[in-house]
Amino acid sequence: MSKYKSIAFDLDDTLLDTSGILVPAAARRSCEAMLAAGLRCDLETCLQMRHELASQFSHTEIFTKIVDKFGTNQKGKAIHDALEHFYNPEIPEKLPLMPGSLENIQKLRESHNLFLVTMGSPEAQAQKIRSLGIAPLFKKIYILNGFIGEKKESAFLDIVQSEGHRPEELLSIGNRLSSEIRDGKRIGADTCYFAYGEHVGEIPQYPEDHPDFTITQHQDLIPTCGL
Repeated sequence: MSKYKSIAFDLDDTLLDTSGILVPAAARRSCEAMLAAGLRCDLETCLQMRHELASQFSHTEIFTKIVDKFGTNQKGKAIHDALEHFYNPEIPEKLPLMPGSLENIQKLRESHNLFLVTMGSPEAQAQKIRSLGIAPLFKKIYILNGFIGEKKESAFLDIVQSEGHRPEELLSIGNRLSSEIRDGKRIGADTCYFAYGEHVGEIPQYPEDHPDFTITQHQDLIPTCGL
């Protein structure tokens, strides 16, 4: 029997292939916005640098580094507009779940409380959830706004407190060492790193960035984590 009572799933690059489906167009629009604000390089150079920095930095840092490297006379506007385009992508009316994720959710919700904990533009994240049609599968959905300093740690604490169980009875699953793994470990939860997407290769910065489990596909989740 699983030791976990609650499971918190990340959304982007954990249930939705954001890197494959949404990021390419969003990245292009972001670079085009910086070029319109006077960025002194060409589109392909901007796209290449963004891609190279994606595993290690937030996009606020990435776009700042691009502007600092190539220059523009409208630094604030260039960074603001790039972030606006990146975190508010054009989202199709229907989106597919990653292979194996629906089967995992349907099986696990029979014996665990399932939560969706995601971060980004609240409007964009809500639209992704609608396009995936997954809201009814979760007991509660948390959308954190990183632009105002919110962390997933607050959602994990709320889950543990509202469910009335120990932190180690919560499993956090996600693709960012610096978010789902770090924030989960900091409240005492167990964590499963889903090594997928453009952030693969992220270097641990803190002791809490080391997960309890690591998987690369949904088919491995249940056996690897003892669910």
